[in-house]
Formats: sequence, C-alpha cells, structure tokens
Amino acid sequence: MLSRIIRADEGVLGVRVYHMLNLGVLWLTPVALVSPPPLTSICDTIIALAFPIHGHIGMNYVLTDYVPKVFGKGARGPARVIMLGVTTATTAGLLKLNMDGPGVTGALKALWTK
Repeated sequence: MLSRIIRADEGVLGVRVYHMLNLGVLWLTPVALVSPPPLTSICDTIIALAFPIHGHIGMNYVLTDYVPKVFGKGARGPARVIMLGVTTATTAGLLKLNMDGPGVTGALKALWTK
C-alpha cells in the first residue's frame, strides 16, 4: 500500500484519481468560497485533503520525468519519499488551519479583505 502511495503516478488508479481530483477541486473551490458557514467547513475538509493528494500525484509525474535526467535513476525513490513527507506536512497544515484557524476558505477570503 505504501509503495503505491509513493509511486502515485504509476498505474490506472493514480491517473483516474488525479483527473477526478482535477475536476473536483475545479468545481469545489468556487462553491466553497460562496457557500454558507455550515457547508464551508465540509468543503474546507475536502479541499484540505484533495489539494495535497492532487499535488502529490502531479509532482510524482514531474519527479518521474526529471529526477532521473538530473540526478540519475537511483534518486527517483528518495525524491518520491521526500515528496510523501511534503504531502503529509501540507495535509496536516491545512487540516490544522481548518480546526484552529479560519479554514482554507476563510484564509482565501482574507486575501481580499482589509
């Protein structure tokens, strides 16, 4: 299971999840920005999970293409493990923002308020 998460860009499942998340966050982000408070917290939780997973799979595509060219094929595995750490930290940070702060949507809305 862990190896499938680390090699997220390989296989049909990773591609499907990536494209479903692509459409999901494209639709959910504007909905979250205009939704009333009870629905906003649900949207924030989904966004806090969807954005990092989408980024993790997408960055694994980049790592697969470019790490072997620059550092050699042996560096691909460690780079993917580091990416998993970045994804985990990002997810934890966004969930903490939702629990202890204004939430992902509140933080985005704060960009346009004085």
